[in-house]
Amino acid sequence: MGGSNIDLRDTHMIGAQTRERIVSPQACPALPTHGIQLCGLSAAQAGFRFARVRPGMSQVLVCLDGHGQVLMDGAWRRCGPGQAYVTPHGVPHAYEAVPGVVWQLCWVFFEPPRARSADPHASPVVAGGQPLLFEADPKPLASAIEGLYRETLGPGEPGVMHAWAQLVNRLARRVAGPIEIDARLWKVWEAVGADLASPWTMDGMAEIAGTSTEHLRRLCQRQLNRSPMRHVAFLRMERAAALLATGAYTIEEVAYQVGYENPFAFSTAFKRFMKAPPSKYRRAAPRG
Repeated sequence: MGGSNIDLRDTHMIGAQTRERIVSPQACPALPTHGIQLCGLSAAQAGFRFARVRPGMSQVLVCLDGHGQVLMDGAWRRCGPGQAYVTPHGVPHAYEAVPGVVWQLCWVFFEPPRARSADPHASPVVAGGQPLLFEADPKPLASAIEGLYRETLGPGEPGVMHAWAQLVNRLARRVAGPIEIDARLWKVWEAVGADLASPWTMDGMAEIAGTSTEHLRRLCQRQLNRSPMRHVAFLRMERAAALLATGAYTIEEVAYQVGYENPFAFSTAFKRFMKAPPSKYRRAAPRG
């Protein structure tokens, strides 16, 4: 490995003292929709060591507390609080706990990139040809994984798990490739989010952003990998899924709240985005 004097061999050791909370596709069927193989939280102690020579996945690993060590450029380097270790598919990597220290981690394993029509971010999660170690805020991702894990232990509502899985996906990808959203786009999405039922147009959004429609389209495509109108539709479906999961609204009421006068058109759009009809989300909602 690039001149390393470390004998890197495939090793998968958790250790007797390590405690982990793991979410698998068996517990949350929504994970594969986002290309996630596994995610979890680990309190790693001595004996915890993973090394992969030809990994069939990419990973995002972030330290919350304590420290461990990760393999970088053929040498071990310290990975402490607020640091992320991200590794591309197929690239050798290794990490391990050190004696006497509890290494608190959150992590997400992603499948190799391939066409996933349900995933708007089908590009590689971790680009480049080598592992990276850099500063990152671990708390949002850790909280999302914790929320998803707790949901799998309890009610296990499909709509809620889908929302948590999507959040885990987004936050892990943000760690792997930080997205600096242009302030002009924030103005647009704040306005759209506050009034999803409005008949949003490119002209109207461009006016809020203070740009031309073409420049708005380029900004959105570059930063979110979708067109502005596609993102409006995405935000509407996200809100619809949350409303349906409460069980407090009919499908017609939800359609109206997110800008659809025709429930049939709403149901068709919802199924296209969420890969399930709105009735399934509503049936899974708790009844008072």
